[in-house]
Amino acid sequence: MRRPASANAACAADALLSSVEEAVGHVFGHLRRSVQRNLAVVAVAFVRLLSGARAGHGRLSLGALFRVLPTAGTAHAREKRLARFLNNPRLDARGVTSGLARVVFGTRGAGCWPILLDQTCSGTTQALVAGVPFEGRTLPLGVYTFDYPWQEPTAGSQNQVERVFLLDVEGALPATVRPVWIADRGYARAALLAEAEREERLYVIRGRAGTCIEYDGRRQKLAALPPGPNGTAVRYVGVQYQARLRVRVDVIVVHDAACAEPWALLVPPDSAAVLPTALVVALYRERMQVEHTFRDFKTHLGLRGLQLRVRIAERTGRLLLAFCLAYALAIILGSRPEAAAGRADLEIPRRTPRHGTRRTLSVLSVATQMLAHPQWTRLAQRLLHTLIRRLARGQPALIAPPTDLDARLALA
Repeated sequence: MRRPASANAACAADALLSSVEEAVGHVFGHLRRSVQRNLAVVAVAFVRLLSGARAGHGRLSLGALFRVLPTAGTAHAREKRLARFLNNPRLDARGVTSGLARVVFGTRGAGCWPILLDQTCSGTTQALVAGVPFEGRTLPLGVYTFDYPWQEPTAGSQNQVERVFLLDVEGALPATVRPVWIADRGYARAALLAEAEREERLYVIRGRAGTCIEYDGRRQKLAALPPGPNGTAVRYVGVQYQARLRVRVDVIVVHDAACAEPWALLVPPDSAAVLPTALVVALYRERMQVEHTFRDFKTHLGLRGLQLRVRIAERTGRLLLAFCLAYALAIILGSRPEAAAGRADLEIPRRTPRHGTRRTLSVLSVATQMLAHPQWTRLAQRLLHTLIRRLARGQPALIAPPTDLDARLALA
């Protein structure tokens, strides 16, 4: 006698929760067991929401989330469980960052890795996000949330929070991984660059056009440095950035035909051997991948429509920490070679290439549609269990990503 579909779904959810609990126990072993359990439960709930192939303007509600928690009991009991998760002070961003780093790198990551840094908002809640670019998206390494107007007297200022965030993410990485921070103009602060020089931190940051610089004995605006013929990249060595602090940097100016204005990219001084000019431009192009991740947070997660009434930033941050685990698993699932058959069946390619590709589905869309489609559900669930077992064994979830910047230069 065949079991009803609801019973099969319940068995699949139980098996997935058991696997995720084992993996969370390994990569988040420093957290309390009760926190690990609830983190696994909410992460599986997010996977179940993603498997619904929600529309781009879907809104997340706590009601929709607690109804798909893979736990026994009444709806009221699940609601209380979700409330305990959101209000648990033992679950903080610092504790989860080291676990997310193990998800991405395992214990064997090595070499220089690009790490994207940016900030997004949902209402008054601001989120700092850092992650590794991967297949047009970003594998999250850390998320900090806070509110405007500034309400963190113990932190001093937002600049201080950003500094602590950088240090926390760097501290969570394996000792053999050296980050290359990639950020937009909001992080082109002379004080941050001066600290990076002291810490021997690698970075690619777009400079602010109106900042005063000194180059070749002349004081001028950063925007006065021209690109090469036809917008080609030119490297200016030994530039003194900002009139007061006079931080020494190299500046690479390039004007992409698709952009309205040139990029003035700041890199550490005398770093051409580690960060050659062509590689710097290629790395900064990847910065847009974090914007795609923000869009996923606000659409597939439904963060744009989430309505919380108390301790909004704190509770939103805990939701994002659980979602980041589910999100990483989903985009890696959609990039697996075995998912190519699902993409071929589910995707309707463009007639003419756009940005060099005829694809219309991201790796996240491939994963969510495979999880939702009856023909591909079993394969997607099997691949998901394989990924989770790798995490439980301490292996990185990534499938042979380029860990050397020279490989990225060759691809560029």
